[in-house]
Amino acid sequence: MANYTQQDVVSELNALYAGPRTRVRHLTEQRYYLIALLYYKFKMIESDIFDNTALNNRSTINHAKRMGVLLYRGTDPTFMRNVKHLIKKFPYDFPDYDVVIASKPHVNDIRFAVTPKTMELLKKYMDRRGFETVGQSAKHIVTNMLRLWEE
Repeated sequence: MANYTQQDVVSELNALYAGPRTRVRHLTEQRYYLIALLYYKFKMIESDIFDNTALNNRSTINHAKRMGVLLYRGTDPTFMRNVKHLIKKFPYDFPDYDVVIASKPHVNDIRFAVTPKTMELLKKYMDRRGFETVGQSAKHIVTNMLRLWEE
């Protein structure tokens, strides 16, 4: 069935939700593929997909549109087996542009032990400088000392 409409895909997606909600992998992956189709082929925005389907959470749509493409492109064998009938029914070759996933800057967590005297000094520094936690005051001291060291 090479000729299919947006409504065909929406109907198939709604049929997946006819029963009780589940996170069984084969059903979840079928949902991923269908949502990715609606988003990338038919250019439906997340709110339109939400309004036209039985889905009850927009974050589900946001995650599914990315995972559908990533699993399809990665040719995950389990994914391909789970959506084989959908690929035949609704064929689509997802474009090569990257699926944008916002990344947060990486922050390292450093932990170290201090003596009670050093802790008392950090607390005094925290109070005088107006920091909410000892950790913030320690970070401020380390950052400033490193900046001085670089100069």
